[in-house]
Amino acid sequence: MTVIAHNLTRRFGDLTAVDSLSLSISEGELFGLVGSDGAGKTTILRMLTGVMDPSSGEARILGHPSVNLAPVRGDIGYMSQRFGLYPDLTVGENIRFYADLFGVADAERRRRTEELLSFSAMAPFVGRQAGRLSGGMKQKLGLCCALIHQPRVLFLDEPTNGVDPLSRRDFWRILRDLRAAGVTILVATAYLDEAERCDRVGLLHQGRLLACDTPEKLTNGWSSSLEELVISSIDDHAPPASKPGHRGSVRRQPPPSPAAEGHNRLPSVTLNGLTKRFGEFVAVDDISLSVPAGQIFGFLGPNGAGKSTTIRMLCGILSPSSGRGRVAGFDIATEPERIKENIGYMSQRFSLYEELTVEENIAFYAGVYRLAADKRRERSEWVIEMAGLSERRGSRAGELSGGWRQRLALGCAILHEPPIVFLDEPTSGVDPLSRRKFWELIYSLARGGVTVFVTTHYMDEAEYCDRLALIYRGRLVAIGTPDEMKRERATAGGKVPSLEDVFIGLIEEQDS
Repeated sequence: MTVIAHNLTRRFGDLTAVDSLSLSISEGELFGLVGSDGAGKTTILRMLTGVMDPSSGEARILGHPSVNLAPVRGDIGYMSQRFGLYPDLTVGENIRFYADLFGVADAERRRRTEELLSFSAMAPFVGRQAGRLSGGMKQKLGLCCALIHQPRVLFLDEPTNGVDPLSRRDFWRILRDLRAAGVTILVATAYLDEAERCDRVGLLHQGRLLACDTPEKLTNGWSSSLEELVISSIDDHAPPASKPGHRGSVRRQPPPSPAAEGHNRLPSVTLNGLTKRFGEFVAVDDISLSVPAGQIFGFLGPNGAGKSTTIRMLCGILSPSSGRGRVAGFDIATEPERIKENIGYMSQRFSLYEELTVEENIAFYAGVYRLAADKRRERSEWVIEMAGLSERRGSRAGELSGGWRQRLALGCAILHEPPIVFLDEPTSGVDPLSRRKFWELIYSLARGGVTVFVTTHYMDEAEYCDRLALIYRGRLVAIGTPDEMKRERATAGGKVPSLEDVFIGLIEEQDS
């Protein structure tokens, strides 16, 4: 066995993060770890890679104890969630640094670099500093650096968070090639369609391994989806995962939002020829669109397509190079401060102060929005109740799980009850139950007439939107409802593709 763990346990004070984990992973196996936020996935990977010592129990990697992996360090690859990139080095320089670190020969380095830059679509940005990349592009660069050498065993901690569907597909193609070459892979992932591609999957909750088997056996021959299994295992109030379905994600159909029913159609956002240049680089190129009030509008595109740049212009953070736009009735070029007062904005990294408590973060944003004392108390209690944090008022934000931090960040963004909310990949990396609960909050906002402008790389979430726009290389390439987009690409025999197939097909058409 390449990886063996026996009663592996890790405690932090009174908290048992990993509780008596025992498992074994064979040579050449692709093993997936899934579970709730804070289940212990990252702690397990840190112990298995020798970054952290266990409190008790033991693990052996390639025949060596995890507390002394020096003899096989060059045979182990590890990509953490916060992979160490050097912001002042370019994309190419970061990759070369890690190639030198692992002793990759020049010819092999050049071959691997070309292959990795191609799969990640990072070749056009090889000369750009890492610090100037978007969040998703940094994640892809981290993948390239982690894969620049071919280890015997590879540990990946949610490697495709924030990565677009096309790049995820190509990344998993590389993983399959590595597995075929005999590399053992352990990957923690929040994407359950990815977990379904693994040879075996381990389901974690509150530090304990609840189940471990092939995806087909875990789902009783695909009689339920892996998503439903995970949700029923981590949610005490969920029914058992016995609902008939098909292989893949079984989606809960949310209620229609007001905009889908034709209510309140006045525009909240209008863009006409919006363009943003950085020197000679055109990040956003001549975009025109309109979003009615109360609509959930999905903004899709590959990493580096211009989504975040567009949102920053709409939020009054960046000035456009040319074109016009209005948000909540205010001009994005001449009235950015008025826009900021009338919107909520939740960034990819959740704009929270990790050293402040839940109540202190809320109080800070209440001060920013200049809420009156009585309104501040009312809205603060609403946020705490909405986020399910009544018992954690005094907890520091950095101590919260991803789902709690996500809901707290949303609460802080809408503390002042804005008519428009911009959400930039708000569910990246959180577990399926937290994502489901988050979208229930989004629908409750839309029912109240709030316009929601959201970017996401989860195509099942894109299905929940009233309308979608796809941006690529700064240009708008498609716009319509999810059903319209799928029907337009139906085959001659009438087969309707998935939204992910539509996304990938449109991008490949643009490239051709």
